[in-house]
Amino acid sequence: MSDVLNCPIQFVKGVGPKLAKILSKKGISTVEDALYFLPRDYEDRRKLTPLAELKAGKFSVVFGKVSSVKPQRIGRKHRLEVTLSDLSGSLNLFWFHAYPALIEEFAIGSLFVAAGEVRVSARGLQMAHPEFEKVSETKNGKPVISINFGRVVPVYSETEGLHQKTLRRVMKEALQTSLPHLKESLPEQLLTDLALPSLRQSFTKIHFPDELPKSDILSESVKRIIFEEFFILELGLALRKQRHQKEKAPPLVDGQGKLAALLKALPFELTNDQKEALEVTRQDLGRAFAMSRLIQGDVGSGKTVVTLGAAAVASGSGFQTAFMAPTEVLAQQHYRTAKALLGNIGVPVYLLTQSNTDKKETELLLQKDETCLVIGTHALFQESIKFKKLGLVIVDEQHRFGVEQRGLLLKKVDKGSPHLLMTTATPIPRTLALTLYGDLDLSVIRQKPQGRKPIKTRILKDKDRPKLYQQITEVVTRGNQAYIIYPLVDESEKLELRSATEMHRRLSKEVFSEFRVGLVHGRMKSDEKEKVLSEFKEKKFDILISTTVIEVGIDVPNATLMVIEHPERLGLSQLHQLRGRVGRGSTASECVLLADAFVTERLRIMTKTEDGFVIAEEDLRIRGPGEFLGTRQSGLPGFRVGNILRDADLLQRAKEEAEKLLSQDPELIQTSNATIRNLVENRWKQKIERLRGG
Repeated sequence: MSDVLNCPIQFVKGVGPKLAKILSKKGISTVEDALYFLPRDYEDRRKLTPLAELKAGKFSVVFGKVSSVKPQRIGRKHRLEVTLSDLSGSLNLFWFHAYPALIEEFAIGSLFVAAGEVRVSARGLQMAHPEFEKVSETKNGKPVISINFGRVVPVYSETEGLHQKTLRRVMKEALQTSLPHLKESLPEQLLTDLALPSLRQSFTKIHFPDELPKSDILSESVKRIIFEEFFILELGLALRKQRHQKEKAPPLVDGQGKLAALLKALPFELTNDQKEALEVTRQDLGRAFAMSRLIQGDVGSGKTVVTLGAAAVASGSGFQTAFMAPTEVLAQQHYRTAKALLGNIGVPVYLLTQSNTDKKETELLLQKDETCLVIGTHALFQESIKFKKLGLVIVDEQHRFGVEQRGLLLKKVDKGSPHLLMTTATPIPRTLALTLYGDLDLSVIRQKPQGRKPIKTRILKDKDRPKLYQQITEVVTRGNQAYIIYPLVDESEKLELRSATEMHRRLSKEVFSEFRVGLVHGRMKSDEKEKVLSEFKEKKFDILISTTVIEVGIDVPNATLMVIEHPERLGLSQLHQLRGRVGRGSTASECVLLADAFVTERLRIMTKTEDGFVIAEEDLRIRGPGEFLGTRQSGLPGFRVGNILRDADLLQRAKEEAEKLLSQDPELIQTSNATIRNLVENRWKQKIERLRGG
């Protein structure tokens, strides 16, 4: 089966390299891709309307004989008018951009069937650019049924150079090629329990249905495809969780009471969410199998202190902790925090980055010091880095690291596996979190630590720019700092948006010439970016002009104003992450959205709430799962059809059925589950890892 499904689409009858290249723009590269390229709509073309009974504004299917063909040339453009006639009357068909081959299609006396919207013109009713087909065979005075007429016809999403008739032909061939080889993937009993059709029935009815599907209700065939997508994902996540739970890890029980010492020494009270996250983490660490926990917390919710609490437990148990940060600036930031909080309770803290001057000395200490915490960047992956007794790995902003990178760190133990604790500052709605992280234990921190002042957010129009520049001047004059964010690095003629480099030149010379203005963007080398961010934190710059590269991590308490230009170009969750770069200190902070375009209700949400989870829910609702996660092209993991918001009930049922199946066959080794096991292992594994960074 897999050989046929994986067959490149160009080898399907009638496709070839040229058409295959166009199809690839729609994500159709293989026969399987074609099967899952579902129609966006359907047209009922079973009924023919006599030409005298046509009504303006209605979609109609007509059949008649060509009574006249009138090609016209207007300048360089060709126009074509064809008159169809039947016993009741006639109808004009128009093409305003006619190519020679189209004109040659029609001959006086030939029979044609056509479909389109009937419109009123000065000369009566007409159809402009209808879909048509020459009729060579009739039965009882009607055209013989084809894939384009006389039936319910699928309508697919198009792209330039790819038309409906071509798509239907390709789909018909792909269906005929693959159907004999399609094996049923879902257990027979499950299909019966859920009253779902087979895989073959589903694809046949979806692409070429006998009856017109209801537009507002998912058909049973579509539900069956969606359920399989969800079922395979949930099985994969559950199998991964099983593997995690079989990995032996050292129980970390903190016999020295270092966690208690840390909590006592903290200069602030933990929130209830922090306390709960820390307690379940402590319980996980005390078990003999590897912890895999994700701490999901909004910007500034205090995830770091929870991770340092876990490091204290590891140290108090006689084990080391490796803390991995995505950037050097962030690693240094965590190092300073850890040194201040853990240094006084007997936990040695080291920093290991590419620019470390004492890097060799730190490497030697890791091979001796059994209770230390080492904070670093990608330098921690290097083969030369050896640990004496690694018990815990902490990954900050886990989506910034690939599965291979994390794996390199987890393998730095002789036996078993260290415990794994990951964090993310990206609020993900619960439905989506349970889907993407079903193989992990999840802790959510929503409460903000006491003392954090709210960030005022307001929207300004371009005409308010002079007032805004005056506000930036006042902020900097008071001794504070400001960010100005742009969505582009360089100017774009197509988009006509302001860019970071262009505005840095203009603002530093013309508007803020008396201040120190820095620039950072994604095209700069890593060490250059780190240098600028460090200098901004050290107050060597008053204003930092940036692209969205500062979205995560940098903590500058002295920065109290965030300006985001063209905010309509960014998702709500990204705007929220950017806003979180201010409000890190005790001074009141503000975020200004400077919008050129019409201010939508979507943007106004930013002025109403600071709760990242509320914003994420709204972002997901408005933009859909693919765009919300920045994965519109590849989609959610395997979700070519399913939508986790619309199909939440199917998702929950898939989760329940996956757990039930694995309770009966934990490794999916029974013969009846062979097909589904292959799908779990192969079909979307890479997509899941790419989406989540592992």
